[in-house]
Order: sequence, then C-alpha cells, then structure tokens
Amino acid sequence: MKKVVFLCLIGIFTYQASYAQNEIARERASLRGLQELGIVVNVEKSIGLSHESLNTGLIRKAIIENFEGLPLTILSDRTLRQSDEFPILHVHINIMRASNQTYPFSIEMNFYQPVKLVLNRDLQTMASTWNKGQVGVVSENMMHIIAAEAVNATNLFKDEFEEVN
Repeated sequence: MKKVVFLCLIGIFTYQASYAQNEIARERASLRGLQELGIVVNVEKSIGLSHESLNTGLIRKAIIENFEGLPLTILSDRTLRQSDEFPILHVHINIMRASNQTYPFSIEMNFYQPVKLVLNRDLQTMASTWNKGQVGVVSENMMHIIAAEAVNATNLFKDEFEEVN
C-alpha cells in the first residue's frame, strides 16, 4: 500500500514539474520569428522619491543599447503611439520606501503581442506571452543599482530570444 501511494505521489510531482517546464517552453516559443518590438519602461515609486538614475528614457535607451546586435527592429515611441498592435517588452520597476531606510524593489518584464482568441471568434487582442521578474533591496546610496539591474534583467529576454531564433 505504501508503495502505491509513493508511486502515485511521484507521478503527480513528475506531472507538475513537466507541466511547469511546458509553460516555460511555450513562453520561449512565443518569441520565435519576432522581427520588431517596442520597449516601454515604467517606474512606480513612493511619493517624494526621486533619483536621476530612475529616468525612464535613460533606462529605455540603455535597454536598446543592450539589444544591439539582435536581429530586431526596435520601434520608436512615436510608432508605438500610432497603434496598440505592436509587440512590446514592458519593463515595470516598483520601488517602495521601507521604515528601516531601505528600498525594496521589483522588476517585472512582460512581453505583450497581438493574439487571436480562437474560442471567441478570433477576436484580436494583446496578451502577455512571456514574463520574468526579480526582487531586490538597496540602501539610499545604492539607488542607482535599480536602473542597472533593470537593464541587466532584460538579458533574460535577450537570451531566450536568441535561443529560439
């Protein structure tokens, strides 16, 4: 009886692990054939918190420089404003001020692209098909690290794009 229960548990855990791996493979596959994308950076922070390195334009520019050499066209902000049907890598940085004078932060990256909802008469919409994120904490004198980490985090996208293309 113990062997049967043990084997059932092994089967369940193996299925769960393979299902999770399948989702990762699907995310990567959604980057196959990508030829162009826009990059949007958003910084959400506590009121009164400012630091010159948290400039969304500078972070976006650094990400674009990081993507140099990839066979991708990076769309301009102006082009992105013309239509909501362009693929977008959205980098969202969220920074809080903790009571102990530290700054916990998260960096979340979502790749949005046009998709058709086959169960809803091929309705076209935008959906996140790839997602990664990370968290960290810095002291006030290390605030510049957040922007650098955001740019570094986009290497996850870059690496997975290169892997499937």
